[in-house]
Amino acid sequence: MSDRDASIFESERELDEDSVRKAQRTVAHHSIDADDCRMLLAALGIPLVRDADNAAGAEAL
Repeated sequence: MSDRDASIFESERELDEDSVRKAQRTVAHHSIDADDCRMLLAALGIPLVRDADNAAGAEAL
């Protein structure tokens, strides 16, 4: 893989991660409680990602 291809791949991955975070926040905002949030995320196929840098924020989902 060329450096250019690797750069494009990394940009797409970052965009995808950003989109997932935005979707998680939107679902969490409209959820009744944590169980509702988990069920909605699962139904929509949105992964519940817990990253080490933002563990408290992920737990809030």
